[in-house]
Amino acid sequence: MSAFSDQDFLATNYTSYRPAYPPSFFKKLSNYHKGDRKLAVDVGCGPGEATYPLVKYFDHVVGVDISEVMIKEASKLRKGEILQKVEFKVGSGESIPAEPHSVDLLTAAECFHWFDHEKFFQEACRVLKLGGTLAYWGYSDPVFIDYPDASLILERYVYLDPEYLGPYWEYPGTNLLKSNYRDVNIPTDRFTDIERVEHEPGTRNEDALVPGVTAQGSSSPLQIHRDIPLDFYHKYVTTWSSYHNWKKANPKSPDMADAFIKELETKMHWNPKTMVHIEWLTVLKMARKRLR
Repeated sequence: MSAFSDQDFLATNYTSYRPAYPPSFFKKLSNYHKGDRKLAVDVGCGPGEATYPLVKYFDHVVGVDISEVMIKEASKLRKGEILQKVEFKVGSGESIPAEPHSVDLLTAAECFHWFDHEKFFQEACRVLKLGGTLAYWGYSDPVFIDYPDASLILERYVYLDPEYLGPYWEYPGTNLLKSNYRDVNIPTDRFTDIERVEHEPGTRNEDALVPGVTAQGSSSPLQIHRDIPLDFYHKYVTTWSSYHNWKKANPKSPDMADAFIKELETKMHWNPKTMVHIEWLTVLKMARKRLR
């Protein structure tokens, strides 16, 4: 995740243009959690997208990130009545700044794929209380719903064409995220009550979150979708780590994001104000630390 920790990474763009997690998702986390609600720690917090919503459910919330740039950005929202409830610290998934057996909920949003997983699980087991909750999730590969040709253009620029972003993703983390974390299992000798839920773009179902209603589409609480103008999507592309890496390697080349959006406009007959519906592939994994 070196791109996000670079001093010149535009954390303000990350805050402004990355997708937000739905409130119903945090309600799902809260319903799963059965322990105390004194302390939640959000590792890899970035600018705090998953940190601040936890304030509603826990007495105190700590956001942790390896990037001082992200910590500075996250702290901008720390004011008013939540000032005393939230704090941010520099740390990592392999070295969490928390006392042993002190954390009720440990989360990692859109960052688990960058961790040394064995060390992260060891740290999670160290800091969590008995019965405490571990939850991590991610999203990848935004799809243009109802526009498969646009998604094919996206795939070429993002992964397939070596002239563009494909070589500039950080591996193996990117592949792990694209596989929806299937290749790493939560250790069952340390955790129990393990749940894993995926969401496939195009299977959204509004009734999936209503108790007692059988979902005809996705039943995941982590359904991320947006209707945005194309120029907003353009700015979202500039928040990708691969774009940041490409820019550093090609400072004098025509901007890749500009070329990508221009091709969408030409071939799809779109313009900067065209509204597009995009949806992300997501995965959520939750577990409880064993009581013994």
